[in-house]
Amino acid sequence: MSETFDSVYPDFLRSGLEKLSQLGAQRELPALFAALEHFRRDLHEQASVKGILHVSQGYIGGLNLFSKTGFLTVNTKDFNFELSLTGNEADGVILQNIVDGQIKAGRFGYALRQGTPVFFLLGNESDPERGVLHSLAISSQVMGMFCGLLRREIAPAQEVAFSLLSTLLGVSADALATLRRTRQLTNQIETLQSLLPVCAWCKKVRNDSGYWYQIEKYITANSKTKITHGICPECETKFLQSGA
Repeated sequence: MSETFDSVYPDFLRSGLEKLSQLGAQRELPALFAALEHFRRDLHEQASVKGILHVSQGYIGGLNLFSKTGFLTVNTKDFNFELSLTGNEADGVILQNIVDGQIKAGRFGYALRQGTPVFFLLGNESDPERGVLHSLAISSQVMGMFCGLLRREIAPAQEVAFSLLSTLLGVSADALATLRRTRQLTNQIETLQSLLPVCAWCKKVRNDSGYWYQIEKYITANSKTKITHGICPECETKFLQSGA
C-alpha cells in the first residue's frame, strides 16, 4: 500500500544541494543539517507564539540576508494580521508602513498564496530598496507573514539562502500550527472537565466514575464548601403559605 507524500521541502533541499555542489562546499553540509535539526528542536521547546518567532528571527538572521525583519501573525478572533515581532520599536513602525503599502498594492495577498519569497521595491527607481514577503503557511493553513528588508550588499550563496529561508519559515509555520492545535485541545479538555452532569429530574450529580450522588453530597466531597439548608421565597410561597 503506497502513501502519498506531498511537501515542498525536498525541492528546497535539492535546490540548495545543487547550489552548494556548484560552490564546492560539500564539506559544509553536516553543519547545515545540524543547524536545521537544532532549529526544529529549539522551536518545539517554545510555549508561546513570540518564543517561536524569536527563535525563527535568530536563525533567519544567520542567513545574512536582511537588515530588518518582522513577523505578522493571524489573530484567530478577527483573522486580521498583526505585527507580532520585530527587531525593535523603530523597525516595527517602518515595517508596518511597508506592509500597509504592500496590502494596498496587492502583493501581500499574492504572497499569501505562494510558498516562495515575493520581492518588492521601495524608494526611488535609481537606487531602490528591496524587500521580501514570505507567507508562514503549512498546507493550506496560513499562520502569518514574514517581511524583511534586504541588505544592500549581496550575501554569499544568496540563492541557497533564499531556499533555506523558505525551509525555515515552513518549519516555523508548522510549530505555530502545532502550538495553536495544542491550545485548542487544552481549552476543549478544560471545558469538558468543567461540565457537571446533573439529572434533569432528580438533580443528582454524576461523578467521573459514573456514580450518581445527591448534589449536596457531591459538593461536600469535592470541595471545601459546607452545605446549609434554607428555603427560597418562591418555595416558601408555593409550599408553606399554600399549606396554611
